[in-house]
Amino acid sequence: MAAGKDKRIVDVNEFEKIREQVIKDEIGADWKLAKSFEHTTVYRRTDTDNRDSIFKFVSKLVGVPVEDGVKLVTDIPLRSRYDKAFTEIKVLDDHKDYKTVYWYVPLPTPCSDRDLVQHIKVLDDETTRTSFVVALPATHPSAPERPKVVRAETKMSMSILRPDEDDSNSCILTTIAQTDMKGLIPEFVINYALIKSGDDWRNAMVTFYHDVYVKEKQ
Repeated sequence: MAAGKDKRIVDVNEFEKIREQVIKDEIGADWKLAKSFEHTTVYRRTDTDNRDSIFKFVSKLVGVPVEDGVKLVTDIPLRSRYDKAFTEIKVLDDHKDYKTVYWYVPLPTPCSDRDLVQHIKVLDDETTRTSFVVALPATHPSAPERPKVVRAETKMSMSILRPDEDDSNSCILTTIAQTDMKGLIPEFVINYALIKSGDDWRNAMVTFYHDVYVKEKQ
């Protein structure tokens, strides 16, 4: 979808198109190792159509069953409690088939802060206990662009949560994403921040799960 197009409403078939595209990219694309952390491996490839790299993050959520992993990723009020990469996460609209969500990303000086708006839908494959969390670029009248804040744009984004074949009490989170951060940030700064962000998210999620979420469920 071209920049500037009205994206308040989305055809739900677009979510399935992105899922099919990303599933093919997950295995078939020419991924190069970018960074290995203890529980997260980051891959990167170049998009031949534009300068924005595409990243793949593969993380093991140790001790987090897949059903709980899906809730941690998709429940926006819950996620706002642990995902401190964003100072503001809120649901703008809860449609029948998808949600419209606003994200605010603070950045260190001299960079301008970023924000973005996404339509998000969860597609489940019950036979394999796999969930696909697909995000599409969005606009919303309650979230206009703000002064001194740069509106980033999601080009593609999908998180896949699967049971860990080697540990039934854990799950694997794979996220493939391409984001145009807009504005004047050097590419190496963007790439460094994005590579680190996947492991930071994973660690914050797992820590919150064991230290807070499990105790609240008891």
